[in-house]
Amino acid sequence: MTEKKTTPDTEPQYLFENNFAYINQDGEVVLKGTSLFEERTLVKIDPDSADEQIKTFEESFEKLSSKADEFFEKASNLEEREQVKDSFDALLEEIVATDAIGDFEDLISRSKEKYEALITSVKGKVVTEETAESAQPEEEAAEPKAEEPDKAEVPAENISDQEEESSKDANPEENESKAVKAEESEEVTVGADEGEQPESSEDYYKKLAEKAETLSELTDWAYATMEFENIDLKWSDGPETEDADLQPYREKIDSLRRALDEKKRAHYEEQKRIREENLEKKKQLLAQLGQIIEEEKWTHTRDVARIRGKWEQIKPIPAGEQEKLESTFQGFISTFEEHKVDRLVKQKQQEEDNLTGKLVILEKIESFLNAVDDESDWEDLDKKLQDYTRQFRKIGRIPVEKNQEIWDRFHRAQDNFHSMRFKHDAKYRKDIEKFLSKKKQLIDEAEALIDSEDIAKASRKVNKLHRRWKKIGNLPQKDENEMWDRFKAATDAFNDKKSENIDQLREQEDENYSKKLAIIDKANELKESEEWEQTHKEFQKLMDRWKAVGPVPKRKSGKIWKKFKDAMDHFYERRRDFFKEVKEKRKDNLKEKEAVLDQLKELASHENPIQAVELAKPLQEEFKKAGYVPIKHKNRMWKEYRETCDVIYERFRATKSAAQIVGKENVENFSADDITDIKKKQDSADRLRKEINKLSGELIQMKESLSYFKPSSSGSPLLDEVKNRIDNAEQDLNKKEEKLQRLEIEIDKIKRDV
Repeated sequence: MTEKKTTPDTEPQYLFENNFAYINQDGEVVLKGTSLFEERTLVKIDPDSADEQIKTFEESFEKLSSKADEFFEKASNLEEREQVKDSFDALLEEIVATDAIGDFEDLISRSKEKYEALITSVKGKVVTEETAESAQPEEEAAEPKAEEPDKAEVPAENISDQEEESSKDANPEENESKAVKAEESEEVTVGADEGEQPESSEDYYKKLAEKAETLSELTDWAYATMEFENIDLKWSDGPETEDADLQPYREKIDSLRRALDEKKRAHYEEQKRIREENLEKKKQLLAQLGQIIEEEKWTHTRDVARIRGKWEQIKPIPAGEQEKLESTFQGFISTFEEHKVDRLVKQKQQEEDNLTGKLVILEKIESFLNAVDDESDWEDLDKKLQDYTRQFRKIGRIPVEKNQEIWDRFHRAQDNFHSMRFKHDAKYRKDIEKFLSKKKQLIDEAEALIDSEDIAKASRKVNKLHRRWKKIGNLPQKDENEMWDRFKAATDAFNDKKSENIDQLREQEDENYSKKLAIIDKANELKESEEWEQTHKEFQKLMDRWKAVGPVPKRKSGKIWKKFKDAMDHFYERRRDFFKEVKEKRKDNLKEKEAVLDQLKELASHENPIQAVELAKPLQEEFKKAGYVPIKHKNRMWKEYRETCDVIYERFRATKSAAQIVGKENVENFSADDITDIKKKQDSADRLRKEINKLSGELIQMKESLSYFKPSSSGSPLLDEVKNRIDNAEQDLNKKEEKLQRLEIEIDKIKRDV
């Protein structure tokens, strides 16, 4: 399973998540929505079996992808386009409906591209056969074609490596069709049959130009280049002409040859660019894999699989780099696989240790449940059970063959606790009955929606019922499952009805659309108003009306909301402009308050604390009357004001209680600041003494809990955790005692120095 980073202060939203699916806290495996389908729940699982379940769904997707590849291999032999289309449509439906985890959008996109190529191939084959039949009538089928070098007879050394490679990349169906046309033009050398009109010299050169035009469209560069050379040979061996102007034909052939050479050059440059890009992509993948190996991330199996898949998909790269890159890549893969085996062995051992830990916790839960009676403190027992539950869930996975048995035992213990608490704890019984009543009410409301006539409004209410359900506290597991099954059955029944009455739903959505248009008209009337507060309230009412109206057709929802929002934005932008002037006033208020605050800060060190309070009171009134300040300075100003006033009044209170702090006979020997300082340190010392007493008590309880653990040669993670907590508590206690001692010394020093 993909590793996730969590913080101590937050609970992760999902137990697992990747680009295509997630597992929520209820153990539901949810497939994320795409442009092909809406979000849907695949299955509900035990959290400890998440790894296996995700792997199963991913394997299902791989099988689905392989099935698509097999389809196109078989479909390439089909000659009927309609037959191919029907089979392809069935394949798409199967892909979308399959419960699997993977990139459905990419699979559909690739399948559609292959389908388009397949259809073009089927169509090209039919066209080629028809062209060949029309080019050579049946009665002339035995006639030999003009003598010219056959493509197979051209020496291999006359064809460049690039042209050979280009021949592989070219579209065979397209070249075959165009080659037929070239061969038709090539028949200029065939002698005329008896009774036919002999060919003129100009026609001979004209047909060579026509053949060149056909050849210029080919992407089989080797064949096209060779045929252009044949045209030159035939031109030089052609018949003589007296009056015909052959220059246009010659220029056309030369122009087409240059165009072909330019296309060929551009093609090779593009192929070179693609190879260089693929080389960079493979180097990046190699760097990612190398980083995984270097950082010893042996659990990143999915990342390695992803890298391997991309590596295999990237095909053409410069020939000189292939062997070196492949050798390095396979070396990394071998290293990862070796460590993965070691990790799996360690994982099995860890699973056995985790099983032992969970069994220890189960024994403790069952032990304290056996000691429950009418006098038990259920609040304390509930906290203890929650603590055990957290420890139980915190322990990692266990052997899969023991997983169900352990969870069943854990759930039985929970059920027993809730049953006993329901029997003996009146407050808990009252809460459960309240939760049960609320959930029954939601079930009644959900069942009532099945007969609702306003399907659009009821559909929106179903969503609200689900949100309310989640906010209600949980019942004991058995009762919770029973209530949820009833609630889900009711909402599923409504959804079935909604599907059956889709026409009625569309009609109601259209009515809602008209109502929202009326709200937009009202918003447009208000948007130019300068009654800022009143119009603000009117817009709030319009928003409430907007929310109260049911859903509108999805294709119109975004557009109609934009119109309404544009009207509101127009008003509030004008309103903000108006309040800019108010902000200027607040800046003046800020300066005034800062001046008052400076005076108060001077009083914080006044030699007579009692007189300082009298001088501070009118300044406090001035500070309050100065009015609002800019929002970004509000907290800062208030904080400084309160801290300054606190200092003034603390010195005042310290002076008033000086006799209690230093003794009535010593008051005159201490300054107001000394008395204030002594009082602050004494208050800090008192707080530390309370914290020390509390921490000492907790430390005693933790040390007593060590007696609950049985001796074990294999060790216990839970025992280690308790010992760590004791060590940390002792360190914290020592620090607090040292700090208290320093405070007492500082207080004594101030008193002695006076």
